Amino acid sequence: MGIGRPSLRLLAVLLTAALPPLLAFGVLTLAEPTWMARAGTPLSALILGGGGLLWIVLVAVVAARPMATDARSIAALAERGMASTDGGLSSAQRRLATTLEDRNRQISDLADLIKVAPISEDAKAVAHAMVAGARQVTGDPTWLIAILRVPETRDLEPGVYGPNPETLPGTLDEVHRWAATAESRGPAPRDARLVAGPWGAFTVVDVAAGEELRAILLAPWEGRADPSPAELNLFGLIGQHAATALEHALLYTRLRVQTEELNRMAAVQTDFLRGITHDLQTPLTSIRALASELQQSDGVDKTARNDLETIAQQADRLRRMVGQLLAVSRLEVGALTPVQEVFRVAPVVQRTWDALRAGGHQLVVEEAGPPHLVVADPDRLEQVLWALMDNAVKYSPAGSTIRVHLELVASDLGDRVSEIAISDEGVGMDPTTRANAFEQFFRSDDARRLVPDGSGIGLYAARGLVEAMGGRISIDSKPKVGTTVRLTLLAETTDEPGDDAGSQEPIGSWADTSASTI
Repeated sequence: MGIGRPSLRLLAVLLTAALPPLLAFGVLTLAEPTWMARAGTPLSALILGGGGLLWIVLVAVVAARPMATDARSIAALAERGMASTDGGLSSAQRRLATTLEDRNRQISDLADLIKVAPISEDAKAVAHAMVAGARQVTGDPTWLIAILRVPETRDLEPGVYGPNPETLPGTLDEVHRWAATAESRGPAPRDARLVAGPWGAFTVVDVAAGEELRAILLAPWEGRADPSPAELNLFGLIGQHAATALEHALLYTRLRVQTEELNRMAAVQTDFLRGITHDLQTPLTSIRALASELQQSDGVDKTARNDLETIAQQADRLRRMVGQLLAVSRLEVGALTPVQEVFRVAPVVQRTWDALRAGGHQLVVEEAGPPHLVVADPDRLEQVLWALMDNAVKYSPAGSTIRVHLELVASDLGDRVSEIAISDEGVGMDPTTRANAFEQFFRSDDARRLVPDGSGIGLYAARGLVEAMGGRISIDSKPKVGTTVRLTLLAETTDEPGDDAGSQEPIGSWADTSASTI
């Protein structure tokens, strides 16, 4: 070995710095020159120490440059696994450089494996991918994964998996069960260890997540050098990643199956609602028409006429509820397309109120601001108003006032919209009820107590219809004070107050009278 090697260079610098002061001290001590006797022991020791320190500083200054070069080379070794210069490295340092390069490559491969883990595929594909990744990272083509226990065997069968997804999994045998429980034959991390037994030596890596997923990565290790602690730590990282990928794949598969089942059930529900609403509309219309015809017949006494009026009223109510169900089914499949017409809202409000026949309450319609027309589907708007005013009547005490405030206001975007605010003096809503009021089938405890036969779809349908017409709807409510529901729709200003031509036409009913088809 030449003196240019960093290790020998460091040894030479240390010997040069240490030996001359020691030799000088020994010679002077044995010779006992007269100047030391005259100077005295303390001063002599100070002079010798200063001279030795001066010598060491001189050697350090001379050796600083080559030592700095060595330090930079070692730093480059630590950072990149390679030396900054090819010359001046010992064989040990070159072996260290090669080892660091291998570790850097393995870490890079592991990072790539984590990024491309196919967790959105089935768990079997993930198992094969983990074996292929372990082989790529370690450079060892003998790795396999043995799946010992899984939550559901339909997603991932227990067995031994290799890297090829086209091959069927092998059968678990005694060696795999033994390897899963065998202890390391030396000090090693618990999740990655070298075990030896009747079947030979194996490197085993635990792949576990929770209490339901148990598996091991294993590779035969007979006749090979024991893995280093660094290698075992790397194997442990591979095992942790494999466990995470398998767990995520199993959860993804389970979630996908549940989502497909929920979608199927939702489709069945939608088909049922669509079919039942169409089937109910015809008999309800016939009942309403026959009741009206009998009311006009001669010879019907007052009591019978009142009974026929009740029949007609309840038939109308049922027909509107059927229209609600039909609107919900169309909203859910995206088949509802409102028409766009320009009209005044006040006549629609009055007509809807008359259809409610809420004789025990008072209606007050207030119009503020400049005259304007609303741009919407009149049939769908009547559905919305009927649902909102029907709720206001049901949850308000008899004799109270229902107020409808109409005004042209500025939206959040700065344009002008028509705001329709329907206020009651009823029981109001607490914050939880208000936050869930637009959810399908939601009914609060107070609502179930006050109106036991409610459906829970009125506000849900109202929100869907308003948003389908390009508007917005919100609720402001206080318990025991009342509720105000505000909806905004596109508007056009007009210079002349009064009914527009469109408002003179029949607005329609909750039956399917819109242009939307399904």
